[in-house]
Amino acid sequence: MQSDDFAAARERALVVEAESWDVTAIRPATLDDIPVVDVAAWRASGDPAELDRLGAQVRTIGEEVGFHFLTGHGIPDEVTAGAFAAAREFLTLPDETKLTIRTDTAETKVPGAGYLPVGERKLPRRAKGNLNEAIIFKRDVGLGLDDAAWPDPDDAPGVRAAVEAYAAEIERVALELVPVYATALGLPADFFAAAMVEPFWRLRMTRYHPVGPVLDDEFGIAPHVDTTFFTLLAQDREGLTIRSERTGEWVAAPVVPDALVVNTGELLKQWSNDRFVSVKHFVPPHQGPGDRYSIPFFFNANADWPMEVLPTCTDEANPPRYPPVSYRQSQAAAQGE
Repeated sequence: MQSDDFAAARERALVVEAESWDVTAIRPATLDDIPVVDVAAWRASGDPAELDRLGAQVRTIGEEVGFHFLTGHGIPDEVTAGAFAAAREFLTLPDETKLTIRTDTAETKVPGAGYLPVGERKLPRRAKGNLNEAIIFKRDVGLGLDDAAWPDPDDAPGVRAAVEAYAAEIERVALELVPVYATALGLPADFFAAAMVEPFWRLRMTRYHPVGPVLDDEFGIAPHVDTTFFTLLAQDREGLTIRSERTGEWVAAPVVPDALVVNTGELLKQWSNDRFVSVKHFVPPHQGPGDRYSIPFFFNANADWPMEVLPTCTDEANPPRYPPVSYRQSQAAAQGE
């Protein structure tokens, strides 16, 4: 199958699957639903035994759960607080100001980046618009934050410095996690190193306004799976709802102080030959009081890196289910990057 055919077919299948999910029953999550992975001891010591312990924990999570809370990541509190302040600073500006850097217009320098107003039908792509607004920043081969559609500093003077500080920290965390995932998959710790040179990522700062009565098929963000290797999420209040692979139930994720929510996505699912799950999730319409903000960081390998099914995830009895294909040819192509 050609890569463009693969991408189109995969996107159609994901949309059809997501629209079939029954999301009417949600219960509070427990730590059995979303375990805690603490990397503080490993970051402090670099002890191979600690890496093996983390790898074993993440292996179970990747195969059976897909989501976890990450603690001990080392992002300073003031950097995270600055990122949320920047999100509020920009996203509470007048609409006419925000729309000057709207994504995917004739003036857009970086496709898929910039301001997304309420009601956008992409990321994830759906027939109905999502009940949130966001500003998106991207990194790609030859593309960095210097290329971003920044708001006018007269309108939002604190945004650029705060975003750059948070992006540097969250990318560091992602790259430090990659050896843990390699170990979890029975690979050398540096197996993914070459694939993570100039990694593709997207940083999304999202504002959910309180809404009144809505239809059953309207969401803060519609049910979907991410296209990522993994996603790192900071949130200021509850709202994320996850499908528990162990119980088959939808669970509402709590907010754990100083923790990031980590989930694996379609890229790692594909790369691992479906060994690691790509977990279903969504955000219901936000009922308030006040706004809810979340900052997901969608992390991937270099967008042009040819991904062959991992050697520890295939054998004669379990042949590759996916063709060798890059992120740009598969997940990015499917969502219109």
